[in-house]
Amino acid sequence: MALIQILKSPQGQAFVGLAVLFTILKLIISRRRSPPLPLPPGPPGEPILGHLRIIPTDNPEYAFMRWSREYQSSILSFNVLGQPVIVLNSVRAAIDLLDKRGANNSDRPRFVLFEVMGWRKTLTFLRWGPDFRKHRSVLQRVFQKTSITQYHPLQERESVVMLKGLLQKPVEWETIIRRFATAVVLGIGFGIKIDSDTDPFIQVAEDASYALGHGGAPAATPVDFFPFLKYLPRWAHDRSLKFANDWRWAIQQLHDKPYDTVLSSWSSEKSQAQSLIHGLLSQRNSELGGGRIPNLSEDDIKGAAGAVYAAGQDTTWSTLIVFVLNMILHPEVQDEGQRIIDEVVGRDRLPTFDDRPRLRYIDYIVQETLRWCPVSPVGVPHRSLQDDVYDGYVIPAGSFIYANARAMTHDETTYQNPDVFDPNRYMPVEEGGRGEPFPNGNFGFGRRVCVGKHLAEASVWIVVAVMLSTLEIEKGLDEEGREVTPAIELTNGLTSHPKSFACRIRPRDKTGADVIINAQI
Repeated sequence: MALIQILKSPQGQAFVGLAVLFTILKLIISRRRSPPLPLPPGPPGEPILGHLRIIPTDNPEYAFMRWSREYQSSILSFNVLGQPVIVLNSVRAAIDLLDKRGANNSDRPRFVLFEVMGWRKTLTFLRWGPDFRKHRSVLQRVFQKTSITQYHPLQERESVVMLKGLLQKPVEWETIIRRFATAVVLGIGFGIKIDSDTDPFIQVAEDASYALGHGGAPAATPVDFFPFLKYLPRWAHDRSLKFANDWRWAIQQLHDKPYDTVLSSWSSEKSQAQSLIHGLLSQRNSELGGGRIPNLSEDDIKGAAGAVYAAGQDTTWSTLIVFVLNMILHPEVQDEGQRIIDEVVGRDRLPTFDDRPRLRYIDYIVQETLRWCPVSPVGVPHRSLQDDVYDGYVIPAGSFIYANARAMTHDETTYQNPDVFDPNRYMPVEEGGRGEPFPNGNFGFGRRVCVGKHLAEASVWIVVAVMLSTLEIEKGLDEEGREVTPAIELTNGLTSHPKSFACRIRPRDKTGADVIINAQI
């Protein structure tokens, strides 16, 4: 939602006149076809610019929550240079519009910047149509809840690698946890096994992650509003468009290098690896061998595997950073998790997914981590196809529709003391808890809900379980050896997570260290 970049870019003043003309035309057209019903409420805008300078650049989800309370409405409307924007602040509104009316509200805006960067065939950014339905069908089959158990051995193995890294280099804990998230998505998407921290595919993934996180938010850069800008000479490009062109190689590399590696080893034993790309290539080769036109092109296969990375790597890492922060801030939660694991699993081995049914409190910690700090607080916008009416308000065709996950997961009508990290809130009432529901909205809604939801939750679960089983997570120390309580400060962007903070991670005791040392990879 960093819309104000349009005015902040060095070339902004050069084309602002054109923007104004386009906006005036949009307003004239929209007024001629506007239905008599009102738009949802929202703060006053400015002439021509609308709410461009009113919506905060940083962490706009908090402003949306404040306006939702001020106008006593779970649905808000804004206008940005003539573009209607709708923000949903309640689960009810999101389910009604994005689930029940998904046929009208499952499109995406055209993400021109991401097209320039090379994300054309990636499910997250595909527009509604045959390509979207084809890619979603493929990924749904692979990542449905009953299918992801095939990846449990990979997740367990990489969690052991992570523990050994934390034991050897605890000061590098953020990097080591990121390596876990990277290794899992590369293994699942491409069948690539990461053998060391210097593995070249780690750099491929890091380059792609940097490109994804620093180019600009979807539908929030100048070229997304005015696609003609991409045809102008480079000197007329703003920072985001220059960045997209300069870093296109990183996205191309993510799609091509793993794919080429799989093809080069297709006849060897390595080709027997279980991964998305291996399964799709086998299907394509079978169709070609049978004289049929394959359902998926090579670009489709590359894009599907790339979608696993784009959707899973940064969000898993960000969620685990939130977990570490809250174990520091809430040692009583850490103690309770350790006590329950000790009772169920014992101290002589690591927890596995087989233990999950008996470790409900670990699930509560995972869900509270997801609820307390949604790592994609406003997500990627949907786009409405036709005019619609909801709760007496009109939602114009072509509206960008955002689901404010932070508002939904901190809804005081659903969660008591929503700003407090409290896994016990999910415990059934008959067991002494409040029986509050698991959070809804972190993984999107409707036909755009993240197909890797169950896989992502499983990755977070195994890390939480093995870390609590063997390690102690404590406050960092300042130069004088005094404990430092970390401040809660969040980054801003497509994903959001706590800013870097001091932390000490050490074995709980000799038993914990021995379990890590003796664990087999």
